[in-house]
Amino acid sequence: MMDRTFFIDLARETLFAPRSAASRIMALNLPSQGLWMALVLMAVLNAIVYSASLHLSAPMDSSTMAMIPPVFRSPLLFSMALGGVLVLTIFALTRVGEKMGGTGTLVDVLALMTWLQVLRFALQLAVVVLMLLVPSLGGILVMVASVWGVIILVAFIDRAHGYANLFKAAGVIIIAVLAIVIGLSLVLGTIGAAVFAGVS
Repeated sequence: MMDRTFFIDLARETLFAPRSAASRIMALNLPSQGLWMALVLMAVLNAIVYSASLHLSAPMDSSTMAMIPPVFRSPLLFSMALGGVLVLTIFALTRVGEKMGGTGTLVDVLALMTWLQVLRFALQLAVVVLMLLVPSLGGILVMVASVWGVIILVAFIDRAHGYANLFKAAGVIIIAVLAIVIGLSLVLGTIGAAVFAGVS
């Protein structure tokens, strides 16, 4: 039964025994349609909380605020960007993992990444509260969570693809990220060149 106790227990297991938690999540056999909907919801909620934390942080002057890209200042744009990156990441982690001998399915990776977004949402809520009470602790929590989040992701990908090799799982993540960055660079470069050609 997926009640409050279940989620708290799963969160604790994710933090201290991520490979075991990954097995537990995949064993739920959640439907892909529901997972995609949950992923979109998490992208929207994370964007809203991030926007709130940005406004609750120390006031910025106009020049500093101008340096922040518009996508990070608009919850709508940020949620769309985050959702797009998450979808690309899920497909990349699945395909690269398969090419490196992994057995994980798209639904497996989708389920694990969606759960990570649930934890991220909980973390961002905690950060917002700490920023109001003890701002310095909020920054420390973000740094610790960032490092631990990478460790959990490596363990999740390792379990999803059945490697039993954390270095191989880390390699999948690195290659997937590089593929996404290169792909986006090519797409944006092509669009930029087309726009420039049209203007001239």
